[in-house]
Amino acid sequence: MKETFKFGSSNIIKISMGSKAISPMIATVLLIAFTVAVGGILSMWLTSLASTQTETTGAAAEKQILCARSVLKIDEATFLQEAAGVDSANVTVVYEYGTENLYNFSISFIDSNRLSYTITAASLATKVGMTQYNNTAGQQFTPGMMNAWNLNITSYSGSASTLTASSLKTVKVVALCQGTYPISAECNSGQSCMA
Repeated sequence: MKETFKFGSSNIIKISMGSKAISPMIATVLLIAFTVAVGGILSMWLTSLASTQTETTGAAAEKQILCARSVLKIDEATFLQEAAGVDSANVTVVYEYGTENLYNFSISFIDSNRLSYTITAASLATKVGMTQYNNTAGQQFTPGMMNAWNLNITSYSGSASTLTASSLKTVKVVALCQGTYPISAECNSGQSCMA
């Protein structure tokens, strides 16, 4: 419906929409209700997200605390020059204190030139034929256990001239706790553990 009004020299057209429009009061109430509903949904989602993140972080922190209590010690590291070009090391490791099992050991030898040679758990089994403690059935290092590895260190360095008993300065043993957290022990020349 269209009506024309004359106002001075201008014509004004007024269009009437009838009773189909909503009043400003109802529009405001609907807008506020929609905003409150969206706010409630977001609030529930954020609360759920924060709760999940807290639980996940709490569980990881608890594992880390249990692993931090683990004490691994190199009881003895003995180096022998058995023959020309063949040096060996006996490394005895003790799990002195802790509650979690350890596995996936690696042993690193550091020489006087600060070069590092690392023997992994898989190498311990294939080259030496000794228990590697790789988290398979019956192969976990439990608290109170002691293990001695007798290693031909020359064969790991790849050359008889690069790693010898006389050049070794540090032995470091690293094991995994809970599959993620490294627990280590170190023995340096001059300490009682290194003869």
